[in-house]
Amino acid sequence: MRCTDNNNPQEINSGSVNKKRNRTDTLSSAPIRLKHERKKKKHATTALVVNPTSAGGSTGKVWDTQFTEIKKIFDQDPEIVFTEKSGDGTSLTRDLLKRGYQRIVAIGGDGTINEVANGFFMSQENNKERMRKTNIINPNNFRGIRATKSQDRGKFPPSPVLAPINQEAVMGLLPSGTRNVLAKSLDFPEDIIQCCTNFIVGKSKKIDVISATVSPPKGTEDSNKTSKPVTRIFLNAAELGVAAEIIDRSKKVRNKVKNRLVSTVTSLAVTLPYYESNLCEISVDNGRENIITKMTMCIIANGKYLGGGFKAAPRANVSDGLLDIVILKDSGSLKMLDDFINIKDGDYSNEPDILYRQARNVSIKSRERDVTVAIDGEPIGVLPATFKVLKRALNIRM
Repeated sequence: MRCTDNNNPQEINSGSVNKKRNRTDTLSSAPIRLKHERKKKKHATTALVVNPTSAGGSTGKVWDTQFTEIKKIFDQDPEIVFTEKSGDGTSLTRDLLKRGYQRIVAIGGDGTINEVANGFFMSQENNKERMRKTNIINPNNFRGIRATKSQDRGKFPPSPVLAPINQEAVMGLLPSGTRNVLAKSLDFPEDIIQCCTNFIVGKSKKIDVISATVSPPKGTEDSNKTSKPVTRIFLNAAELGVAAEIIDRSKKVRNKVKNRLVSTVTSLAVTLPYYESNLCEISVDNGRENIITKMTMCIIANGKYLGGGFKAAPRANVSDGLLDIVILKDSGSLKMLDDFINIKDGDYSNEPDILYRQARNVSIKSRERDVTVAIDGEPIGVLPATFKVLKRALNIRM
């Protein structure tokens, strides 16, 4: 849905545009240039992608007042589009970029920001063969590990080549969610108006993004149609295993009970005591290091923080060209709680059950049960999965 600042939908009639152009054909060249210059000034180069349901719907409730403040700071009437369903942030952003908008600002929670960031990239299908060759894993590296055919969840999926739609385009974010974890990792101010000011007067910074290529979970519509892996990029972190299970169950509860606290507590209560670790194969940097371990949880991080203030990846830097891998090895429910406390503080110095690595890519698969994968707080599939850094691929206005 496209809207102006008075929220009335508008459609552009290409025929009427051509008629207006034809009227100037008989005029002198000087007025034509002047008319084009005036028209160019009126055309907004900035667009806002707004999720009115974020922050429990409060973003939509206060939008008129908030937009008045935003418009004053921007000193223009930016294009406004509102998301209505999952995936709209991505499709709307791609459309805006193809229409020539240079600055796209996401207004919503971490999920909305993730969708908008995905809209900046497209897959390059013509590089399939090159990708297949660069992602081959030597099976001899995993000798001694046996699994039945039903337990083997398949080969590591190759990552498709992703390219920006417009390399000069800039993304902004005005955090308007419940947790705003990405904003914390990027050290953004909590006040949305201050974020607006920073967007106008601040400088652009190129940051890394991480692509996640995962398998669709069994029994879903996607898995029934095709076994083709799903690829999404994320800005902050991917969570695998018990953390992703908690996220997945919390969202299912929240669909019935519109209360974040209730859904979180419920999902913790039904997940932690019963979760079983899975034997997993982990290949770091195309086999530079191979790890075989019972895995309870794994975090693939670009930013330092997770939801709840967990400083999960203390060495993470969004512009270093590396992803941070944090693996919580086989843990029972009581030990898991103790490990979570250490993860919250980011101190792993005396924790033999926690592995910490930095790499350019990592591939993971389970030898046992399905392992859920969530990115930026949204479940997207299951293992096997491949994660790869796209170094300084996105322009962010800080």
